[in-house]
Amino acid sequence: MLQKLEVMLYVRNVDLIARFFEDALGATLIKETEMIDTSTEIKLSVLDQVNINLYDVEFIREYSPMVSLEMPSLMFLTNDIREVHDRIEMFANTISEISTQGDQLVFNFSDPEDHHFAVGTIEQDI
Repeated sequence: MLQKLEVMLYVRNVDLIARFFEDALGATLIKETEMIDTSTEIKLSVLDQVNINLYDVEFIREYSPMVSLEMPSLMFLTNDIREVHDRIEMFANTISEISTQGDQLVFNFSDPEDHHFAVGTIEQDI
C-alpha cells in the first residue's frame, strides 16, 4: 500500500529554492546529501505525507540524461487560502490575485527561478 509521495524537482540553485520552500510554504528540512559531483540534494517535508527532493539540474543532465527536466505542475491545497497567499506573497517572484475557478478559489505564484505553482482551496471557500 502506498503511504508517502516524494516529488523530485530539478533546479539551478538548490539552496535558493530550498530556502524559498521553507520561507514561503513552511517546508521543513529533512536532510541534505552531497552527490557524487559535489552538488547537493535537499529533501524537504511540505506536507505530512509529501516530500520535495531538490536536485541540481546539471547533476540530472549528467547522471540521468533520460529523465525529463520539465517542472511538473504542482497545486497545493489549503483551507485558508488568504493566509497562505499573504505568506507566499512576501517571498514569491510573482503572485496572482486570488480568483474563482468553478467552486474553488485559486492563485498562482513563481519561485525565484520562475517555476510556477498553484494553490487552491480544499473545500468551497467562496
